[in-house]
Amino acid sequence: MPDFREALDTYILQYGHDKIRVSEPTELRNFVDPVVMIFGRNCVLTYDESSKLLRGSLGTVVVSPGEMYIIGRREPQDSKLVAWNPSGAVELQEYSSQVDTIPSRIHGLLACPEEGRTIYSDLGSSAGTVLVGQSKNLGEVVRIYDPGADNLGSIKFQRILTANSF
Repeated sequence: MPDFREALDTYILQYGHDKIRVSEPTELRNFVDPVVMIFGRNCVLTYDESSKLLRGSLGTVVVSPGEMYIIGRREPQDSKLVAWNPSGAVELQEYSSQVDTIPSRIHGLLACPEEGRTIYSDLGSSAGTVLVGQSKNLGEVVRIYDPGADNLGSIKFQRILTANSF
């Protein structure tokens, strides 16, 4: 996957190895379909836990037990959000490269480590991720992965949650 290698290498060159980190994951198994995932400011995907489908306007990924997908953008930019796994890449959604905050090259992780369990985690992206959905247990949920660093061009979120945090 040369496009993944290029995205990873340029991300590490710019930010260093320590920038990529697995933030506390969000368990998606108790969410009502769909969960809305916002990458940067203008790139939206949906995830349906019942069918294990991650959807964008360009493509769909079925997440099976034991699979993991890295979600990010290519370098050089082609205005497409991509999901990579060892078997290849799937273009998911287009984004506008004209806004200040676009999806990161190495942005997030969607994984199904075992049957009946799906997680999402931001990988320390400089753009942040917002998950919006409804949990069967907690009601309405907004989960914000905010990069929070003042020295990066990052989204600054007003921290208003409509349910208990995870």
